[in-house]
Amino acid sequence: MERTDHVQPDEYLRRVTGPSEDVRAVLIAMADRLTHVRPHGEMDDSRRLALILRYSTDRYGFGPAGEALEVEARSYAPRITGRSTRGEYALILRRAAGGAA
Repeated sequence: MERTDHVQPDEYLRRVTGPSEDVRAVLIAMADRLTHVRPHGEMDDSRRLALILRYSTDRYGFGPAGEALEVEARSYAPRITGRSTRGEYALILRRAAGGAA
């Protein structure tokens, strides 16, 4: 079970080791969706959160495991603060998953 009292050094180590396989799967599934469905459409942060929830619950359902995956995936899927297309954000997600853009 993962600790909940994270401190800065913990965050650094987590980022160095990269996302878990489950988070990678969520990020790649999101990127695939964004690439294949309206890639030129606008992407915003509410869509980011909705996709993370969808793919986390697809993997583990509603409950503690799905919620933990959602929280971890949110930490790897960068927030969208400016203008971005779905296709551009898909590239960012693939990079965050540890793969080539």
